[in-house]
Amino acid sequence: MLIVFGIFVVFAFDVNCIFKSVFGIPCPGCGLTRGFRALFSGDFIKTESYNILTIPIFLFLLFILVLMIIDIVNKCNNTEKILKKISNHYILLIIIVCLNWIINIVRGV
Repeated sequence: MLIVFGIFVVFAFDVNCIFKSVFGIPCPGCGLTRGFRALFSGDFIKTESYNILTIPIFLFLLFILVLMIIDIVNKCNNTEKILKKISNHYILLIIIVCLNWIINIVRGV
């Protein structure tokens, strides 16, 4: 999934949000592709304006990638243990995503 998303970001394919097309309001992920494009081009102001969750998502994915590389080098499986500990905080993540969604709807993003 990350590889496909990376291809969309790198090659700048335009993707229309089906949720927004059907319901007329942005989904919680609206702006993430544009946000990642802006992030990779170094424009942090635009990154934040597209979707404020772009940077935390990028940092989380980078963190997981580093953990996986460490696991491969050390031939252990700490990534799975850490992800299980993080999974206890899904409610907080859902609340943050919903708040961001409401903010984006109000802003008209």
